[in-house]
Amino acid sequence: MLAGAAPMVARGRLAALFDGGPKLILLPGVAAPEVLALPGLTLWEARLQGGLPWLQPWGAEEAAAEGLPLPAAPGGVLALVTPAPEAAAALRDWWERAAPQAVPPLLLAADGAAALPGLAAHAVAALAASAQAAAAARQALVALRGEHEALRLAQARLRQASAQLQPPAPPVLVAATMPAESGEAVAAAEGQLALGQSLGVKLEGLAAIALHLRQAALGPAGLLRLRLLGAESGRILGAWRVPGEALAEGWLTLDLPEPVGPLRETAWLEVRAALGPGDRLALSLAGEPAGPGGAVAVAGGPPQERALALALWTALPGRRLVQAAWWDDEAIRLPAPPAGAPVELPQQIWQAARLAEGRVERVAIGREAARLVASLGPGERALVVLPGVPLHGLDLLRAELVVALGDAAWLDAALWLQPAGREITAVADLSTTAPGAGWSGWHAGQSGEAECRPVLTLPPETSRQAVVALVLRNRNTAPEAVLQVEIARLAGIRRVQPPPGAIPETIRQAAPPRPVSQAPEAPAAARVRLMECYRSEGGGYRHLDLLLEAVQAGAQSWPRLRCKLALNGKQPLLEFRQRPDWPVVFERWPASTPVDAAGPYLHLPETRLTGGFARELATERDRAALLAVLRLLPAAVATAARDATTDPEEYERWIGAARQLAATASRTEAVAAA
Repeated sequence: MLAGAAPMVARGRLAALFDGGPKLILLPGVAAPEVLALPGLTLWEARLQGGLPWLQPWGAEEAAAEGLPLPAAPGGVLALVTPAPEAAAALRDWWERAAPQAVPPLLLAADGAAALPGLAAHAVAALAASAQAAAAARQALVALRGEHEALRLAQARLRQASAQLQPPAPPVLVAATMPAESGEAVAAAEGQLALGQSLGVKLEGLAAIALHLRQAALGPAGLLRLRLLGAESGRILGAWRVPGEALAEGWLTLDLPEPVGPLRETAWLEVRAALGPGDRLALSLAGEPAGPGGAVAVAGGPPQERALALALWTALPGRRLVQAAWWDDEAIRLPAPPAGAPVELPQQIWQAARLAEGRVERVAIGREAARLVASLGPGERALVVLPGVPLHGLDLLRAELVVALGDAAWLDAALWLQPAGREITAVADLSTTAPGAGWSGWHAGQSGEAECRPVLTLPPETSRQAVVALVLRNRNTAPEAVLQVEIARLAGIRRVQPPPGAIPETIRQAAPPRPVSQAPEAPAAARVRLMECYRSEGGGYRHLDLLLEAVQAGAQSWPRLRCKLALNGKQPLLEFRQRPDWPVVFERWPASTPVDAAGPYLHLPETRLTGGFARELATERDRAALLAVLRLLPAAVATAARDATTDPEEYERWIGAARQLAATASRTEAVAAA
């Protein structure tokens, strides 16, 4: 064959050569190639015709007179089978220029039978590469689908915002657990608090989270960091950094800038707090034990059987945009490290290490990456500075040191955290007062143990990158006290969240617990159903028939509550019915309840609600049912009205009517209390 000449192929056989299936190319001189004609494997042979190399299927007739040079290298070629390497030199020379990353290997064999063992090895290797490529393609497809969904949502938001097709939808309270009346809480200990909890809902549509702070007395040095993650992927979907001075006892509500998109992962909340001297922080626990897997897990604390007192709201993606307070935009969409598992810092960090002070050298053994080894004479110290260490999602930094020579009891080691960009040339340049700085304190080695592991707790306000310095010193000043210390590893750790366990040792306040303030939207309904949307012929009267399922309001709960929101002219009213097909709303109906052909009913306009109607209800449970309906009315109507109308103005009228009646709840509650 001519060196470097592109092989020729008949026009009619070009598609078969580039079909991507597995194939072998036989060079001249291979005897009995029919042994290699296995199912699924195509044999091609290279021939010399007219002074040019030609490729054609094995066993085919002579090459056609008309052909064309190969425009590119074909794929799926497992090997070039040849009895001598020289016979394939010209073909491989062309292949290296056409596709240097996909040059097929040589399979040296005098006949087909001798080529079978080598063919099996190449086939397995090709299968593994194909599986890897398929996995990468599937991952790319998933990423593309995610991008498509994000683009689709963005287009929908743009259309809604530009045309104002739908008004902003208020969030719907989907879950709420009230604080325990006994005041049980999880409190920070030694200036730190780290915990995690499953929220028991999917991420999709999540719009806001509220936590109840039993105790909050923090100064400017305090910080509360919260992260909302997908439990399955570990990806961060929400992050907040709340300054200590912004915290107060009661409910802390955290909004997302927009509801989470179509993600079916389980929502997981992580909370971490760092307190200054004299600061106090405690998060309230719920009054009832949590279900399996729902209890809060406190790092370094006893097992708990209760969840945090919290509330969750959802909204339709694209229908609620909020300028969220304390939002940490830099953390969003980043993957969180696995909890408890040491995360190795990249090798580039060690390559960029500055050996600022002392006798430190890089030592490589065999093919292993070079490691830093410090030699410490009596009373000497060494300083290693690592610039640009990535710290996202980490709570701890741990250095692993191995004393190769000398007694480990003579060694002191400390880790320092310094702001990114800070120039460190000597130990005297290290500071504990710089913004974001930290110090692990001296960690002493133990006699008889070769390893020493200093640990640095990272503050919650740590930036995504910082300078990390490692200081080593030899405490012994005797002439024979020589240490040789290998810096084996520097790893980051996200603090372990222990699994939920048995009954907790609850934390009680020294002072008698104060009455727990109620959340602004204490009642919750698991589902809202539109039973009927009625409009009279003239349009003067219309109503929405609403069914609220699994309603919870404080200690009271109802399987179902039903009401009608009616518009007859300008004044809205609530309608309740006492019928067999309606759930029991009131245990004892007022004596003055009117009756029509369908049975007893109540019509409650705004004037009657504010005029003392609550006094007509005989039991506390009946008054609580009325208050629950009033407070849930705006969210319930916002959900049901989407199915009742597509007219934005009519939708606003329904929402306005619901809000008008809900505004009477505080007056109704005051009358009931009196």
